[in-house]
Amino acid sequence: YLDILEPNGKLIQRFSTAAKENKTDPSATKKLKVKSGGNRFVWNLRYPGFKSFDGMVLYSSPNVGPKAPPGNYKVKLTHNGKSQEQEFTIVKDLRLPNSDADFKSQFDFLIEVRNQVSRANQAIADIRTVKKDLEYVTNKSKNNSALQKMITDFKTKLEVIENKIHMTKNQSRQDPLNYGIRINNRLAFLLADSQRGDYPPTDQSKEFFIEIKKELDVEIESLNALMTVYVSKINDKVSENKIKMISLE
Repeated sequence: YLDILEPNGKLIQRFSTAAKENKTDPSATKKLKVKSGGNRFVWNLRYPGFKSFDGMVLYSSPNVGPKAPPGNYKVKLTHNGKSQEQEFTIVKDLRLPNSDADFKSQFDFLIEVRNQVSRANQAIADIRTVKKDLEYVTNKSKNNSALQKMITDFKTKLEVIENKIHMTKNQSRQDPLNYGIRINNRLAFLLADSQRGDYPPTDQSKEFFIEIKKELDVEIESLNALMTVYVSKINDKVSENKIKMISLE
C-alpha cells in the first residue's frame, strides 16, 4: 500500500491494491492500480472529502476535500512487510502573493467545514439505520398497539430532525431547485465556494459557518436526546413482550 503523510506522520490518504470501494467514506483506503514493471502514481494534492450516505443529493456541492497547503510531506510505500519512505515538498504558485499564514488559514477553515458536513451526514446515516431497525420491529409487533404507537412517535420525531439536516425530497440533481436545501447542503456549498481560489476565508464565510454550525448543534443535541429517550424504551418493550426478532414461521 501507499501512504501520503503529513510531516509528523499523520495519515492523509492510503492507497492499496487490496482496497474495496467505499462510496460514503472518502477517508477510507482507495484502490491502488498497479501493473507489471514500472508504475507511476499521481496524487491530486487533496485531503479526503466529507462522509456521505447512500442516495445523497446535494445542490452545486461536489465532494472535494481541501487542497494540501504548500509545505513538506512524506510518501511511504509498503510491500511484503517492508517499507520505503521519501519526503517531498509542495511549493506554492510564485505568481500568488499568499503568505504561509494565508494558506494555513484557508486550509484550517476548509477542514473545519468539511468535518461539520461529515457530522451532519453521519447524523442522517444514523437516523436511517434506526428507521430501518424500527421498520423491522414494526413488522414483528403488529399486534402490540402500545409498541406500535411508540415506534410511530419515535419515527415521526426522527424524520423532523432528518428533514432539518437534509432535504429528503431531493432524489435527483434537479430537485433542489424545487425543494431547496438544508443544513448539510449549506455547509457543503460553503466548503465548495471557499476553495474556488487560493485565499483565506472571508469574514462573511466565517460568520455564516458559525451560524450554520449552531443550527447543526441544535439538531444533533435533539437527536441525541431523542435516541436516549426512545431507544431504551423500545428495547425494553421488545424484551418485555418477548418479541421474536427472528422467526421460522
